[in-house]
Amino acid sequence: MNVAERGSAGRTHAMKPTGVSLLLASLLAVVGLAACPSRSAPAPVSPLLETRVIDHAGTRFDVVVADLSRVDLRLLRQDAAGRPLRTFEALERFLEQQGLPLLAATNAGIFEPGEVPSGLFVQDGQSLSPLNTRAGSGNFYWQPNGVFFIGPRGAGVVETAAYASVARGVRQATQSGPLLLSHGALNPTLAGSRSRYTRSGVGVDAKAPGRVFWVLSRDKVPVRALAEVFQSRLGCTDALYLDGAISRFHPPTLQGGAPETGGAFSGFLVLTPRR
Repeated sequence: MNVAERGSAGRTHAMKPTGVSLLLASLLAVVGLAACPSRSAPAPVSPLLETRVIDHAGTRFDVVVADLSRVDLRLLRQDAAGRPLRTFEALERFLEQQGLPLLAATNAGIFEPGEVPSGLFVQDGQSLSPLNTRAGSGNFYWQPNGVFFIGPRGAGVVETAAYASVARGVRQATQSGPLLLSHGALNPTLAGSRSRYTRSGVGVDAKAPGRVFWVLSRDKVPVRALAEVFQSRLGCTDALYLDGAISRFHPPTLQGGAPETGGAFSGFLVLTPRR
């Protein structure tokens, strides 16, 4: 929702292990793994996805990498009858009816009360909410804001003012704000923000618009830290902020197994196998 800025190391022993000691060691290893989660990236929910964990600015960021030659990325807000999906559970049921397993999902951007998108939302070529060029307060209106889209040439992120130049043939799109990166440069207005929230965003590979990155911080961070992950750690040239405190990945294993947070959303970025 819109806010007003707003693992375990193994141990060796000199003595030859017996059957009893091997059993004890196995039990200790299990206990140790439960008490001390691995620092490596979680196993992806599917071999079609790549996942990473990045340490930056004193916290960890979970990353989902989508190769659009292997998976479909859609923006979903409503079911076939036009009913809002709102929850990850309803989203999964909708996809099951289409015979599609859900590989990954995340909330698609900032919205108004009643889970109404604050700006543009395009689902499978149908515009469900218009482009918003008004001025206002809060993250959505933090300038420049922008649009993440899937078009004939792949994925992209553009400033809202430039969307008309790429809109032809767009099948999926969501508008949010602020832009994190544009043409490789950090949004200069990010440096002045000291507020800290959980942060999520979406970015596009500098050399391959068929590769899309979702990033979610595990802890509260300044918005500039999220932008730096896209720029310096993932090699993106363009990235867009999605949302703050309520943001999450689904299934929870993609966010380090952390319990689910948030509740109802206006729409979702969704990854499914290519058909």
